[in-house]
Amino acid sequence: MPINLEKFRKDLTYSVTATISDIVKDLSEIATLDRASEAKQAEFGSLATKCVIGAISSIVLAFILMIFVGELRDSFQLFGTLLIFLLFLAGIGCTIVAIYAGIRRSKYRRLNLPNHRYELTKKVLEMLERDVDKEANVSVHLVLSPANQKSKLIKTVEHPLKSGFKIDIFQDDWLKMEGQFLDKTRFVVTTSELNQTAYGWKRSMSGKSKYKTKSKAKGLDISLNLTYPPRRYGAIKVLNNEVVNAVKLPQMTKVKRMRVTDKEIKLVVKMPPSMFWDQEKLYQTITMMFLSLYQVLNLARMLSKAK
Repeated sequence: MPINLEKFRKDLTYSVTATISDIVKDLSEIATLDRASEAKQAEFGSLATKCVIGAISSIVLAFILMIFVGELRDSFQLFGTLLIFLLFLAGIGCTIVAIYAGIRRSKYRRLNLPNHRYELTKKVLEMLERDVDKEANVSVHLVLSPANQKSKLIKTVEHPLKSGFKIDIFQDDWLKMEGQFLDKTRFVVTTSELNQTAYGWKRSMSGKSKYKTKSKAKGLDISLNLTYPPRRYGAIKVLNNEVVNAVKLPQMTKVKRMRVTDKEIKLVVKMPPSMFWDQEKLYQTITMMFLSLYQVLNLARMLSKAK
């Protein structure tokens, strides 16, 4: 099932319900597109830089020649004037090419996707594939657009420390993965990233005003929800007080919220900004969330059989 690349380039969102093997193929295609965009961005960025240097050099040299051309002999003045004209022409040509290269670089920069998002999705799916029917469908909604996109703005507040400054807060729900294991337990994995951008006018010591803006990540919530057959894991109610102690997570990752009923477990953990772009840490966290909750479910199953 090939990706609709035209639609994907427009909204940078991959949303599908298909088998894991098909989704993994699509994610590999997205990775190829990303690598090609990175290469083109670097290519046009290098061209733009060279052309800017060429334009400045040509125009500066032309101005230098203008200073000395009047001192040349009559026979060389025409040649000097022609050379100045050619240098200005070269400068204009380099400027036009630099503008073109800059526009092209901007286009490919938009398609330079956050690698950790699609790589994490692929790796988690490959991990889950062992316990999912090969013919069963899994739903994936993956957002690869910038975290501070206007559509992700949830509120604007006054800056608590800087007068006249405001803070835009963005919520980026960039991944939702849903499916069912062989034991009929349904799983839903979601990620929700918070970012903020502070902006406003700042007056310097000299009295000049300058517009300042600063963006930073605030936190990442990963949620795992398991919905299971009550008959199979009904004894989990007995373990209610022990479930939190069974959760083992990587260092610096903390349990934010947990809920246990006779039908489902919901675990939400919070990761610090320093781990946002570490695909291995993200994968390790999600894997440990699954292992921790299934450790509880397996114990609940044993207790249910013993009754």
